[in-house]
Amino acid sequence: MASRRYAVLAGVVLASIWLWLAFDRESIPAHRIWYGPSPSKGGLISPSIDAFDFPPVDSEEMRAVCSSTKWNQSLVFTCDNNHGGIGHVRNSILNCVRYAIGAGGALVLPNIALRDEDDMGHDHSHPEKRHGPGRNGMEYMFDVEHFVDSLRMSCPEMLLMRHMEETFSPRRRGLLPEHLFDNVPAGGLEHPEEWPIRLKAWIEEHMPSYPEKEPIIVDLEQSFLHYPTHSDGHKFAHSFGNILKFRSDVRRLATTTLNKLSEWYEMPLNVSEPIMTPSFMGAHLQTDNPFLEQRHNSDVAFAHFPAQTAAYIEQAVSAKIPLMYVASGNLPEIHKLGLQATGSNIAVTHKEDLLKEKDMDVLERLRWDQRALVDYLVLLKAQDFAGVGHSSFSWQIVMTRHEGGNKKKGVLESDVWSDGISTLYGVRSSYVESSQCMWS
Repeated sequence: MASRRYAVLAGVVLASIWLWLAFDRESIPAHRIWYGPSPSKGGLISPSIDAFDFPPVDSEEMRAVCSSTKWNQSLVFTCDNNHGGIGHVRNSILNCVRYAIGAGGALVLPNIALRDEDDMGHDHSHPEKRHGPGRNGMEYMFDVEHFVDSLRMSCPEMLLMRHMEETFSPRRRGLLPEHLFDNVPAGGLEHPEEWPIRLKAWIEEHMPSYPEKEPIIVDLEQSFLHYPTHSDGHKFAHSFGNILKFRSDVRRLATTTLNKLSEWYEMPLNVSEPIMTPSFMGAHLQTDNPFLEQRHNSDVAFAHFPAQTAAYIEQAVSAKIPLMYVASGNLPEIHKLGLQATGSNIAVTHKEDLLKEKDMDVLERLRWDQRALVDYLVLLKAQDFAGVGHSSFSWQIVMTRHEGGNKKKGVLESDVWSDGISTLYGVRSSYVESSQCMWS
């Protein structure tokens, strides 16, 4: 029955899109969700507890913002230029949704630009290679049904569309939202509430007024650290990020990783806790990145293995945590860190060390950046965390942990930032300002 229902819905969707593009937009109801599920890639995992599952977002704060917005069904946003690691992709998609809500427009389900695995962790000297070959849907990283259900509940006025072709139209144009603002400091837009007014002026200047029945389509470029996430209040910011939830197979792999760690090291863990104490220290090892040095035009001390690993080991010793879970795309360097840490009586482990047989088969069928999602989830629950200030991956983990942890204010001393449950090395004051634009 379910498959038959989706087949019928798919047919309705295709017909509706054709009619919408060709004729009158007025007849399409505002509450209609144009959505059909896509099959998950990467295999299935045997049913088990999912420590990272949570229900769709039901937010009064989001509903208040959406109900006060003037909606325009003839304005459509696409969001297909989401590239980079999970920190960039997640924040970019959330910014797209927030900009669409602010303008009262419909949103085509975002896509994610794939990255060339041959270049991951190796040659970053050509930034264009980081964008990767082609695009995939949201299901590449996220639970699409959760995204749709969350917006249906918390922003029912928004129209979601399943797909839109890259067709040319004089009433279609790309835009980086921040370009409409004269001044964008490190802490984000000073007056994000001006976005709909500035957008309207931009549309009037760059889009023809006819034919009126043809929609205005704005292809949003990747917006990363420019939207001040708390401009609508803390409760809105905390709820909004949860409209994105990782795909189920990744969540279950992360849960299995934690369970295996608990068994192997005879460490009883309550995986349902946001921060598990006592447990292990999590570390993000990201070293020797020449593209990073070009971008910053200076030597970044903690971008290299010796300084980074020495800091991590010292942190573990100081916190009296004898086990370190390390996330990195460079397994030889994890093993190198493991040998180095034995001198301080610290054991080092990682997901490839803990997952076995069928679970390892599932992991290996995932692409490089999908596997990083498993690390991301495991690191969220660590007793203590160490990362680097130049990494959006590290910052994203820190911001999410901060919301679920002790809420102690982070302090920057020299180039080290800490809030008591997470520490970042090689941090500039501008990084801390920019973190105000990262959704937790």
